[in-house]
Amino acid sequence: MDTITYASYFNELIDITLENDEIHKELFKDLVTAFYFIKNDVMDIEILARAFEIRILKATGYELNFDRCVRCRKKITISNYIDLISYGPICSECEKLNSIYISNPTYNTLKFLNNFGMDKINRIIVSKTSKLELYKILSLIISQNYTRKPKSLEMFDYLDKF
Repeated sequence: MDTITYASYFNELIDITLENDEIHKELFKDLVTAFYFIKNDVMDIEILARAFEIRILKATGYELNFDRCVRCRKKITISNYIDLISYGPICSECEKLNSIYISNPTYNTLKFLNNFGMDKINRIIVSKTSKLELYKILSLIISQNYTRKPKSLEMFDYLDKF
């Protein structure tokens, strides 16, 4: 059930985010890599989904930026807030308006998934708390920026409760 649901989710993301007949070779390569990981049960499927979501955001112009504070442009290495308008960290001195709190481990995981290709992420281990935070952040960004929200994972979550 997990395999079919997540494969469907990845296809749904492609459908929602790309225009008809739009060609995006790098994203297609990431999709094939994701399918390979699913088929061979190489890694945590939830982390694979978050990594693929980040690839979708990058491919469609909503890339997360981790080098500098999105407000004051000061160079930073860690943050506990991600701005939901500029898609990047906010330093400790800046106002946290329109942002979401994340823990340090979640920030580091998000940064890692953003900076490395799909072929490098299969070794990462993430806590359940960080997985939930990642899901919350990325689903918010996705729902804000595309015409419709993917339904595949919502159905999976619903079925998983029973």
